[in-house]
Amino acid sequence: MIRSVLLALILFVAAAGAPAQAIVRGVEATNRDGLRQFVVRIESDQGEMCSGVLTAADLIVTAAHCLLADTQYEVFALDRRGRTIRRGVLAQALHPSFDGTAPPRRQPGIDLAVLRLDAPLGQEFTPLPLRRTNTPMPGEDVTLAGFGTTAFGKRETARKLRYTYLRIRGEMQIGNTMLMASDSERESQRTGAGACQGDSGGPILRGDPGRFSLLGLVSWSSGATSERSGAACGGSTAITPLTPHLGWIEARMRELRAIDSSVSTSVRLPPLGRDDSNEWIEWAD
Repeated sequence: MIRSVLLALILFVAAAGAPAQAIVRGVEATNRDGLRQFVVRIESDQGEMCSGVLTAADLIVTAAHCLLADTQYEVFALDRRGRTIRRGVLAQALHPSFDGTAPPRRQPGIDLAVLRLDAPLGQEFTPLPLRRTNTPMPGEDVTLAGFGTTAFGKRETARKLRYTYLRIRGEMQIGNTMLMASDSERESQRTGAGACQGDSGGPILRGDPGRFSLLGLVSWSSGATSERSGAACGGSTAITPLTPHLGWIEARMRELRAIDSSVSTSVRLPPLGRDDSNEWIEWAD
């Protein structure tokens, strides 16, 4: 498997599927009242990087694989003047079904996590509310946003908020149900628009700016099927849909809000061994 975008802005392992990285064929988001109001960047002190979505003043939803390391995480957002705002992570909750030892295409659990910041981001930011939505149908066009790289291995291109458009291709059943999307023209056959290193946990959006609804989060990506570039992006983008899991997300949000802000804690999976069989961790190294 090619190293993907999952946890860090690092490399993947094979075109078959890997945690999602940065946006391929994306456009930088420059509207100060646009995506930067709710799309954030998550980084660890070990160099891992993902994206996430602000759903309340101090709450973020992202991919579970973005928070597997036993380390400290910080969240970064862009204010109206393009300056970086930094917040620490007070607490986090990973979906209990997520198995950090299972590779993406055989993941039996739900790649979702919720984290609480140590302080609200402030009035310049507008959380994207969680709403129950209809499952997107094959052929529907959606928007992908994230802070990842523009091409596999180009770490210097990360940390800029970009967006692109994808077309839903349908569902894929593994241990759970994922939505699959790809470039509307290249259809994953040739390298096209899609998630790449650093985009894991980034939003998949329905609708137009100002009226976005959150359909899901980026989980992993793959390379183009007709190319052997060794990159795990530019082909298909795998998406964790949110509507089936809104109950779990909302319950965790309530629990995280109830935590005493003077005490740092986390609700997470047991520590994972850092060995060669753990692809989620490997992608972040």
